[in-house]
Amino acid sequence: MQIINELLPEIKIANTVSTADLNQKVNIASFNEYEHLHSDLELYRCGYVKDNKMVGRVTIFGNGKMISVGTKSPKQSFKELRKALKILHEHGLIKSRRLKPQTRNIVANTDFKKSIDIEQLARSLPKSMYEPEQFPGLVHRMHHSVVALIFASGKAVIVGSKSIEDINSAYFDLNQFFNKM
Repeated sequence: MQIINELLPEIKIANTVSTADLNQKVNIASFNEYEHLHSDLELYRCGYVKDNKMVGRVTIFGNGKMISVGTKSPKQSFKELRKALKILHEHGLIKSRRLKPQTRNIVANTDFKKSIDIEQLARSLPKSMYEPEQFPGLVHRMHHSVVALIFASGKAVIVGSKSIEDINSAYFDLNQFFNKM
């Protein structure tokens, strides 16, 4: 099966984390003076960008590093990083620049719609760990940085993916293994 660039319908993205670098210092202490910007420097050494159209929010550090969290796709995450750049530029806090966003982690959920014998799975699935006293699911290390958290209910959380292809591939591999059980 060819792993497609579009997310399989059986999978739902819960969160996408992407980063970018403005390559310039940002005065986050002034954020509370501007619309769509917020900071609480007594609590955290960063500021936040969030307008009413953004799904997630973008964290900005004084050194110009940016992190987008809370979006449902890499495309949406990149769009919110660019939106934050635009807001910062409009308020005169940075010089305009071209961003090179990178996806760092995609968290996705899926349901294989059948009960899974986790103990049997732990014995037969390589690179897996099951310690029910510490965590109710099986932790399965897959390819690259991808990890699947598999539960007896048949639900799974796929973390550590950097692309839609990684998520689809993980789902496909797990589904093939479950069908052989």
